[in-house]
Amino acid sequence: MPRSMEKLTPEEKAKLDPTKPPPAGMEPFIPEAEIQIVYHGGTWGNLFCWLLDRFSPECKFKDKDNPWDEHDRVHFDWDFQSNKFSSAHQQQVREWFRRKLLANSKKIVLNFPEEDLVFAVRCATLRTFNLNNLKNQSVNHGDPFDGLDEERLKMFNSTNPWEKREMIIKEMYKINFHDAENHEYWKSMREFCNNKNHYQVPLECLWQKDMLISELEKISKHFNLNLTIEEKVIDIAVDKIKNNSLVKTRMRVHVVLNAILDKNNIDCSDLDIIEQAWIETMLEKQYDNIIFPYGNNWFKNTKQIIDFLETYPTYLKHMNPRLPWYNNIKNPFYLTGQIDESK
Repeated sequence: MPRSMEKLTPEEKAKLDPTKPPPAGMEPFIPEAEIQIVYHGGTWGNLFCWLLDRFSPECKFKDKDNPWDEHDRVHFDWDFQSNKFSSAHQQQVREWFRRKLLANSKKIVLNFPEEDLVFAVRCATLRTFNLNNLKNQSVNHGDPFDGLDEERLKMFNSTNPWEKREMIIKEMYKINFHDAENHEYWKSMREFCNNKNHYQVPLECLWQKDMLISELEKISKHFNLNLTIEEKVIDIAVDKIKNNSLVKTRMRVHVVLNAILDKNNIDCSDLDIIEQAWIETMLEKQYDNIIFPYGNNWFKNTKQIIDFLETYPTYLKHMNPRLPWYNNIKNPFYLTGQIDESK
């Protein structure tokens, strides 16, 4: 008989990685929870769930003030109230994933505006154990291609994509940013954020102490949770997030794009591959038939980008194969480089 998750000892649970399939023969245990936190991957939904449980009267780990593991994540198994709180991403990416959307749970959504999509993608993709050098790190739990379209990966004809992961991942995200409205994972998150039947919490509260306390107080009142919020615990949570490199550089991509559009020269050499992909996508959408070259070589400053756009030769201009639509017409070159007569 297979052992189910609820039969595991605390020591056995601690050894399980929630991002990997459970051991063979083990049934995942997904308790029905009264309240479920829905969040985009990488945006600290497990932490928010932990805070709600930690401040509840029935919490089983009141003696713990620090939620973070040795990798600055909240991924290990806490002794949560199984019928009270749970967390899940906006869409089930893997069948074996133990954090599943629950049909009957009330939902609290960690939402963000559309302009922060690139930030959310960076959080999901660039969460490494060392965030000091984002430019050359693009490993998500050891697999940089996790969550990317496997069929599209075949287009790169690489026998060892790991060695060329930065340029491949950058191009894959450019394809996704060009069609962000139809990207299933992002579309699902957008629907959760816009659903007024769910309780909405702004993601940015997680790095603003007073705002986080205020949001927790409102949640406590709305759901009648009787939370007892402890400032020292809030400080530990907020300090870790607000000092995260991704949060510190959250607005950088917008500053650089605005500088390009306003024809101002600023340094942009530190942008990571996700930021590069997003800026190139925005500019390719705005400037007809201009295509940024494939690869992860990047500009040193915005003047170089402005010069590239202003002097782009007419003989190189043609319909962009990364664009699924062009002037409301289906692009026959989309991801093929040649006309598909069947379209």
